[in-house]
Amino acid sequence: MTFLEYPALRWVFLMKKNILAISLLAASVFAVTACGGDDKKGADASAAVSAAANVKVDEKSSFEDKVSYSVGASVGSYIATIHREQSEFIGSLNNDIVIKGFIDALNSSTTLSDEEISDTLVTLDKKVREGVDKKQKADASKTLEDGKKFLEENAKKEGVKTTESGLQYKVLKEGKGKTPTPTDTVRVTYKGTLIDGTVFDEQQEPISFPLANIIPGWIEGLQLMKEGGSMELYIPSDLAYGEIIKPNSTLVFRIDLVEVVAPEAKKK
Repeated sequence: MTFLEYPALRWVFLMKKNILAISLLAASVFAVTACGGDDKKGADASAAVSAAANVKVDEKSSFEDKVSYSVGASVGSYIATIHREQSEFIGSLNNDIVIKGFIDALNSSTTLSDEEISDTLVTLDKKVREGVDKKQKADASKTLEDGKKFLEENAKKEGVKTTESGLQYKVLKEGKGKTPTPTDTVRVTYKGTLIDGTVFDEQQEPISFPLANIIPGWIEGLQLMKEGGSMELYIPSDLAYGEIIKPNSTLVFRIDLVEVVAPEAKKK
């Protein structure tokens, strides 16, 4: 469980407007702790790090010490995750200066004004957001292209059929019952994967859905089935979740149609 799952600790970051800046600060402190800094420039910082390293906290410590340690450890874990995920968008940092800023802030003696610090962090935040946006667009474009290639190859496989919309399907077992209409509710079991086989959703016990309320690929595909039947659907991103899950993903579903419930039957 991360610290964000403890409501009492959320104030640690909610009081700050820029989570990223705190992340960078702590990550840099951790880096110096592990690797050490320049002896002359980082003397004060090294002393502070050494003092913290000499503090012992274990299961026998007082509750107050455990609280202090738990806050620090939880924040540290969260910060390390953010820094790891965003480091590719951030330029090099001078760890000694980062730690100096941290210590100056603790002593209420920062050499930059609050306005200068705020403006700098806003600029940094903009830089990171632009980097993240650029990467997400590149990833989404690649995912879309990979999906198209998958469908092109999949269409050549035995038993796979392609509809006018681009939906592909393969009948695994012919059903003998009713075929659903858009106004019906369907009871199904299913398993959903990405084209690389990653499972993102699975329902092993029958679950009910109003057919009209699910993704277009399911609405079309289930109307090609009968009760008791099984089918594999290969759904292009525009008939799936679009930007949800992994943007522009082509999805594969194994579906077993257990029952079709007509609107009149539901009212009884």
